[in-house]
Amino acid sequence: MSFFISRALRSGHLSSYSAVGKWSHFSFRQRYTLMLKNQTDPTIADFFYEKWLHAWVADPPSYNYWFVSSMAFGACVGILTRQIYFNPDVYFRKQEVRKPLPDRHRQWTFSLPFYNHRLRNMVAKYRWCMIDNEPDWIDNHPLGYRPNRKQCHRRPYMWIFTVPRYSIEDPLYTSVTFENMNRIYEEVGYVKKAKTEED
Repeated sequence: MSFFISRALRSGHLSSYSAVGKWSHFSFRQRYTLMLKNQTDPTIADFFYEKWLHAWVADPPSYNYWFVSSMAFGACVGILTRQIYFNPDVYFRKQEVRKPLPDRHRQWTFSLPFYNHRLRNMVAKYRWCMIDNEPDWIDNHPLGYRPNRKQCHRRPYMWIFTVPRYSIEDPLYTSVTFENMNRIYEEVGYVKKAKTEED
């Protein structure tokens, strides 16, 4: 069988040898003319189909590069889409340039994750998964403009795998908290002890 395949590759007629099924050379040839125009007769269609087979199918080492290129392009589109729609410093509407900064309402509405308070409150509890030193430094608000936050006991689903599933499983979590770091700084004399109500 390998002799026939190598002979087919040398002779240039890949479609001469076809397996059965909907993904075979034969079935692709039947659908090939549906995606083309100016195919005046079956002989020309056969000729261009052979060219297509050699260019796209008869080069297995390039399959890896197709995958890597597709993944890179997809990541590029995703990252740039996030920037253009959700970053307030990036804009593509020309009328925003002519307005003073506080009046760029459309620009601020694009920046949902940056300025939406509800969304920010939903994701702020997962800071311990993203920040490896003092993730809770901003949880307590001394003036009471907002409720004090508390870090979630588990990591967010699907996209964070660099930390243990639960914060209690992280051996360094209590060591790098804001409270513990302040205690260490006070012990070594780096900062003065905070005044308490008893002082």
